Amino acid sequence: MRVPPSLRRAAVVAVLLSAAPSAPADVLVPKKGPPVRGVVVSRSDTEVVFNPHFSTNPGMSYEVVRLPASQVKRLDVEPPAEVEFFRRLRGRTPGDQDALRDVARFAHEKKLRAHAEMAWLLLLAEVPDHAEALAAVGGASRAAELTRGNPHLDGDLVTGLRKLVAEADPAARRTVHADLLRRGLVARPEELERFHRSGRMPTGLREDVPLSMHADRYVGAVYTLFVPERYEPALPWPLLVGLHGGGPDGKEGDEVVGSGPSAMMFYRGLAEQQGVIVACPTAQRAPWGQPVNEALVRDVIAEVRLLYHVDVDRIHLTGHSMGGYGTWSLGPKMADLFATISPMAGAGDGNVKPLVDTKTPVFIYHSADDFIPVAPDRAAAKRLHDDPAQPDYRYTELEHEGHGLPESVRAELFEFLLPRRNADPTYKDTWPRSSFVGKVSADEKTYLGDPLAALEGRPVPLDERLAAVRLGGGRGVAEVEALATEKPAGVAEGALKLLKDEKAAPHGRALAARLLARLKDAAAAPVLRKVVAGEARRETSVLAVAAARALAAIPDAEAGPALAAATTAWVGYFDRHRAGEAMAFSDWERSLGTLAAIVSAWADVGGAGAPETLEKGVVARVFQAAPKVETSDRVPQDPSVARTALATAVGRAYAAGKTAEAKWTALLAALASDERARAAAAAERK
Repeated sequence: MRVPPSLRRAAVVAVLLSAAPSAPADVLVPKKGPPVRGVVVSRSDTEVVFNPHFSTNPGMSYEVVRLPASQVKRLDVEPPAEVEFFRRLRGRTPGDQDALRDVARFAHEKKLRAHAEMAWLLLLAEVPDHAEALAAVGGASRAAELTRGNPHLDGDLVTGLRKLVAEADPAARRTVHADLLRRGLVARPEELERFHRSGRMPTGLREDVPLSMHADRYVGAVYTLFVPERYEPALPWPLLVGLHGGGPDGKEGDEVVGSGPSAMMFYRGLAEQQGVIVACPTAQRAPWGQPVNEALVRDVIAEVRLLYHVDVDRIHLTGHSMGGYGTWSLGPKMADLFATISPMAGAGDGNVKPLVDTKTPVFIYHSADDFIPVAPDRAAAKRLHDDPAQPDYRYTELEHEGHGLPESVRAELFEFLLPRRNADPTYKDTWPRSSFVGKVSADEKTYLGDPLAALEGRPVPLDERLAAVRLGGGRGVAEVEALATEKPAGVAEGALKLLKDEKAAPHGRALAARLLARLKDAAAAPVLRKVVAGEARRETSVLAVAAARALAAIPDAEAGPALAAATTAWVGYFDRHRAGEAMAFSDWERSLGTLAAIVSAWADVGGAGAPETLEKGVVARVFQAAPKVETSDRVPQDPSVARTALATAVGRAYAAGKTAEAKWTALLAALASDERARAAAAAERK
């Protein structure tokens, strides 16, 4: 008898699988040939479509078995029991007690004792006298014992936690604390205060959030955060960390193309639907495998865990393009932290052993026609496929998606990660574990603030608040706003001392300049003039911008010469970062952005002397002799945006300085190739 091609493929795949010990999976048993492990994609009276790489995406054809139904002897459907349990639990309609009962029975049948007990208790929370559930957990007394102190089961505890979150008065919160403890909640005061702090955190999309945790170890570290609008801190939420794509940039080759906001667009919609917090850091350097980026990812997770209520067993890592490479690089190094890793359209060295050893599920996606070669991901899938431990993995390969991340794959990503949790061998229970549990650490106090300070009536001393400004990051930004509003005695002197301290990080000194601007402290002007005219370096850009804006906000009538010197220095930076007639986008954006802030400040203080300096520097070097700006097609990059901002600033300075007609003509001629920038400059002409 002639063996059909689809059956021959089934036999080839089965050779790879049949030697491994049995583990939960769908099993296709053909009438001829060995059985095949994988997942049923579809089945009908005429055909069975079976994927040995566990992908359910109907668009995948790579190594997929299509077998006539007449050639199938048996088809056993047995998904991984724990994954199926949580999938069914998440998928049930709220209030459907029959579905909850069926989930409990399923767990009992699969000998998942703790899972079954969890489902029965959830059913009893809805139907307290449910006879089958009471019998399963050992009676009403034991059910009450197991329910006590568990917010997932006790609605009164959830109500109490919501009251705690909303209560502004520390004395009243102590009363709520006591009531929660009487009701059986086991929690330290600092843990309860984290609930309160989290309730004051914003929801929705926040781009480029300054990282507070270890902010002084980075150069302006930021991450983009999405928190579903329905977030409340009473119960823990899953967290997805998304690594952006892009690549190296800048004359030195260690700048970054790509950003957290560019990554967030892949995940935001599904995260809102599915109830997932998403954090997308912006890499400090390219590629993601750099040690500083591993530290950055760890610190972003640590910060989000303390500010938002995260299920510590459901923290997931994914990334696309350069982020896919980064997921392959960082995932195995941090496997004990993640519930799943999902590299997309990247490639790795195939080091799957740490993932197998930690039982970390892996979801890989690649398109066959991607300009990033598909072979390494195929090889990684094969290693997972062949491993005797039969790890939990999925490989989806589509044929004609190029370098994109199609909607079907994004949906598959969330379907994969949501029912999976960290396989921590030390944790025998099934209930989510709270990120708010734990004593206050030195890092939390230093970088996020002591959650017990308000409860214990301890005002934070001014020197401690200024220390937070010095560190920079999100807490430093918040302290600037608070100190500028409160204006405590000695704050201007303290901020000025920080601004003078050249050992402090530029971002901390920039926050000090911002604070002095808000305070309108004229005594700071001489120091601000010195700072703004300082050396033009990548790290000092943020400081030059803040100092220039502070001089304009005070305002300082003597600022002109310092701003002229700053303009000359940053035109020099621009020239140094050209590579002949070309310039990397990140160098272009930083140069022009810094110059725009300096020149705009010059306009605000009257523009004395600006036309002459700007004509020789900005107009002649930046506009008229503009280099070709190298942009990436992976992320949106428009050189005209920075040019237009600088053109607007120069136009304002020309108007303030009552510039002669000839200089205006030269300015507009230099901008002739960029109509948007030319129009912006012309609009400032009086």
